[in-house]
Amino acid sequence: MSDVVLVYPKSSFLEAAMNHFYIPLALLNSVIFVEKEFSVKIIDQRVDKNWKKHLLDELKSNPLCVAVSSLSGEQINYALEISKIVKENSNALVVWGGIHASILPEQTLKNKYIDIIIRGEGEISFYKLVKALSKNKSLKDVPGIWYRKNGSLRNNKPAKQIDLNKLPNPPYHLVNVKDYILNFDNKKMFIMETSRGCPNRCTFCFVQNTCGQKKWRALTPEKTLEKIKFIKDNFEVDGIEFQDLTSFVSMKRMKEIGQKLIKEKVNIFWNTCARINDIIRMDSEYLNIMQKSGATRLALGVETGSSRILKMIKKDITMNQVLTASKKLSKTNLQPVYSFMAGFPSETAKELKMTTDLIMYLLKENPKAKSTILHCYRPLPGTELFDLCVKKGLKVPKSLEEWGAYEMEKIDYPWLSKKRQSEISNLNFTSLFLDKKYNEIDDKWVQLFSKVYKPLAKYRFKNHNFNFMFEPYLKKAYVHLKK
Repeated sequence: MSDVVLVYPKSSFLEAAMNHFYIPLALLNSVIFVEKEFSVKIIDQRVDKNWKKHLLDELKSNPLCVAVSSLSGEQINYALEISKIVKENSNALVVWGGIHASILPEQTLKNKYIDIIIRGEGEISFYKLVKALSKNKSLKDVPGIWYRKNGSLRNNKPAKQIDLNKLPNPPYHLVNVKDYILNFDNKKMFIMETSRGCPNRCTFCFVQNTCGQKKWRALTPEKTLEKIKFIKDNFEVDGIEFQDLTSFVSMKRMKEIGQKLIKEKVNIFWNTCARINDIIRMDSEYLNIMQKSGATRLALGVETGSSRILKMIKKDITMNQVLTASKKLSKTNLQPVYSFMAGFPSETAKELKMTTDLIMYLLKENPKAKSTILHCYRPLPGTELFDLCVKKGLKVPKSLEEWGAYEMEKIDYPWLSKKRQSEISNLNFTSLFLDKKYNEIDDKWVQLFSKVYKPLAKYRFKNHNFNFMFEPYLKKAYVHLKK
């Protein structure tokens, strides 16, 4: 039995069609130091069908604490279920970390099933917390936490930001790595972290009010190469995806990483994220280095086809830059994956059509390009745009349970008419089938349906024609069968 238990909750309906998932790096990183001195158990609801039994087995020995991750939305429901089980079956303290708890620590801690909040990065805070609990010491000197004492809430000073280059590799041995080997074009891919934070000012992004995330920090090119080689040699994968918020803050650093991969003949493909204006800054030499080093896919945030909304969300890119970047990338072997949203406050029907038209244009201009699912914009607490939404009548959840009902598909925002809500929901569904995203879904039946349905999906999406829209009922039936 373990001293410390960490549980990663489920979060999305798409998980029903997957057999492999992104490895829970946040959990692994949070116990980088803890696991050197304490026994640790990680339970992942997404991959462990018997997660409840395994959690109850661990609780029999009364671990020091059980830690749970949290994202705003339906993942909170699963996290609360886990927390309730812990409190009803043991004396273990329940610790919440993750983005939601970091943004709203006070409200989160008011829930009776939660004892402590880790705000921000967990490596130092969680280690010092576990040390204090093991010695039954006061929590007043544990940095980066919120907790209750004598009926009142206490918050300690933030933990110092850690130098990523001094961190050892995550304790991969705590999980079954095979569960997290991803499929990318029939090749094996794994994720790793090379940087943290984002200096950009997008008004919809959680980074704006997340502890320590405004400052961008990164591994050196040397350290990045070292970690890539470790993963390639130990997990026998063909490629790496950098799970960074933004990778090209330092263009020089990424160029050096590419040059080192070429020089040392690492022979691995890699995917990462970039900004449209990063592509604008890349000349032919730079793009050539990226491709020769194995760069394959670049995730690019565009968000909207409206220049007005681009300014409103402070994306700091122009429509001309989007078109220029698309043309530039169409002449390379790099695959752009563009992300978009709909349903911004004040967005007009014409602007929504501009967004879907731009998506179709980008996919047509570059056959290699993909787009993400067209999600409805979801106001996240602590962001500048969230405050605007409140002014427009958004009802702010007042408890964790209400935040748990704040699901991606529930878009009854006061600035969206019922007709617009239905339109966006249908665009969301059909956008899944515009390109070959389905190749990265494990379920073969979903892949088959996607290939057959794709022409109709493209017609519906392009023309906003959703007459006799039966497809979402198929999705509901599928999710129900998978439960």
